[in-house]
Amino acid sequence: MKNNNLKLTEIEVSISSEEIEAAKKDKAQWDKINKKELKQDDKKEKVEHEKDAVKDDKSKIKKLDKGAPSEKKSIEKKDLKKDVKFDKDSEKEMKADKKPKKSYAQMLTDIAAERYGKKKEVN
Repeated sequence: MKNNNLKLTEIEVSISSEEIEAAKKDKAQWDKINKKELKQDDKKEKVEHEKDAVKDDKSKIKKLDKGAPSEKKSIEKKDLKKDVKFDKDSEKEMKADKKPKKSYAQMLTDIAAERYGKKKEVN
């Protein structure tokens, strides 16, 4: 500790400027950065991203299995299972050097945009 004049209820924290800037970014900014990086990735890296997406979805399903069952959890598990299926199909297509299908989440966004008459966000 640098400062010994702290009260018992106070703590001193040192944070780098990079961490502060990263904390200021909202979800939309991070999504924009992620999309930019995905466009720059080669075929092998895109396949790895799909594998990671499948692993993430499976871990989310495991977390949802814990605790008391609810209608919300069952709906989320069903959606995650569909997303895993689409991610696996997309991974196979990338390996075969085809243009991948949209993910389940992207399809839901498109449907919602059509139903509610909102324009899709294009990046």
